[in-house]
Amino acid sequence: MKPSPPNACNVLDLSADRRRLWHFDIASDGEAQLDEEFSGLPADPLPAHHVAKNWRALFSSRLNLAWLPAGSVFLRVAQFPKCDRTELLAMVELALEKVSPLPVAQIVWSVEPVPAHTTIPSEMQTVIVLIAARHEVEKFLGTLEGRGFLADRLEAPLLHQVLATKVEGDGAWVYPGTGTDANSCLVAWWYGGELRSLTMVKLTAPEHWQRELGEVLSKSAWAGELEGWLTSPPRYRLVAAPEDEDVWLRVLRELSEGSVDVTKPCAPEALATLSAQRAARGESLANLLPAEFITRYRQLFVDSVWMRGLGALVVMYLFGVAIFLGFLWRAETQKRDVEQRVAELSGSYTNALVTKARIQVLQEQIALKYAAIESLKAVSAKLPEGMVLTDFAFQRGQKVSLRGIVPAEQISKLTDYSGALQAATLNGVPLFKSVSAPSSSGGGVGANQFNWNLNCELRGPDLE
Repeated sequence: MKPSPPNACNVLDLSADRRRLWHFDIASDGEAQLDEEFSGLPADPLPAHHVAKNWRALFSSRLNLAWLPAGSVFLRVAQFPKCDRTELLAMVELALEKVSPLPVAQIVWSVEPVPAHTTIPSEMQTVIVLIAARHEVEKFLGTLEGRGFLADRLEAPLLHQVLATKVEGDGAWVYPGTGTDANSCLVAWWYGGELRSLTMVKLTAPEHWQRELGEVLSKSAWAGELEGWLTSPPRYRLVAAPEDEDVWLRVLRELSEGSVDVTKPCAPEALATLSAQRAARGESLANLLPAEFITRYRQLFVDSVWMRGLGALVVMYLFGVAIFLGFLWRAETQKRDVEQRVAELSGSYTNALVTKARIQVLQEQIALKYAAIESLKAVSAKLPEGMVLTDFAFQRGQKVSLRGIVPAEQISKLTDYSGALQAATLNGVPLFKSVSAPSSSGGGVGANQFNWNLNCELRGPDLE
């Protein structure tokens, strides 16, 4: 499955005389839309919020792409049988000693397939081999790291300039350098609809350009004749900005047998857009970033995410502890306030308890007196005529003992008297909880009189 494109892409052009950074938003189809452009001196800091990779990259992926200086990259053209990328890399690696200007152990290399501008089928494919000195690449990466820019890709802008050129007919396309590389140019030979050769020419003073460039063009033409692809006199095409056009036209017109066509190169913004778009879509295979740096940068990113995550957890933990301590302090303060109030109120509370107990005793005494009065009233009111009450004893506020004398002929009234007391009420509630059966015995004042006694149990001191 083809991976989805990143959400953003940064393209950095860092040379000896300038620093430019383009920040692009990448659509779901890989289309690059310029968001911001930053220009300045080489030592000016880069906008960290755009180039730095942090935990946000887990949700919004970002691609950092840097351009190597043109003079640091060698471009070579070679043809290999058509195959997939893995086999192509293996074949190029076997041929490196032939095409590399430096020892293989001291270089970083990559390849970029070149589409053919012809309808004639072929079993071969043309590729551009990009070669750079390892120490130059590592030095450049160290400079980028010092500015907080961890690159995902290292590319050569001239490669995209060559591939973006509209090829019509056969000839040699000359791409003059700019800035610190103004005394150099790249020559691309297209014949038969295919790219045949790429030559980076280093020149001295402008007055020697005609001789020096003429020698290089002649050698390339002789090589093309020997290899069989140069089938007609070369026609030169100049791809230069208007400010460089006059100088290079004079040189090429003196070397050319015919007219020199002039086209404008891609503007830096357009070239950066093309570079970002091809990288986001996975169309460009050329990446000069060494594999060990890719691994190290990925590990640095993972470590930074872990450390930031742990830092966030520590901060959250400390924040939680601070909140807990705050609540604990508040609770202890409230506890001390309550204890102080309790201490202040303890004396009053004790006095209140004593007063309550006294009131309760008084209430019970009043209730007992009331119960005794009510029971005496009921006993007196229910006493039948002829019976005599001689003793009324109120015991512990609950029991009432009655003693008296009854004539022998009225002894049956004891039972009626007991029932009347059982039915006595106060405020609609029975006065006595229970009334014992009456008992009698002879030996009264007269021979015809009996002593009787009766025990009653009140419902309670409150007479409920």
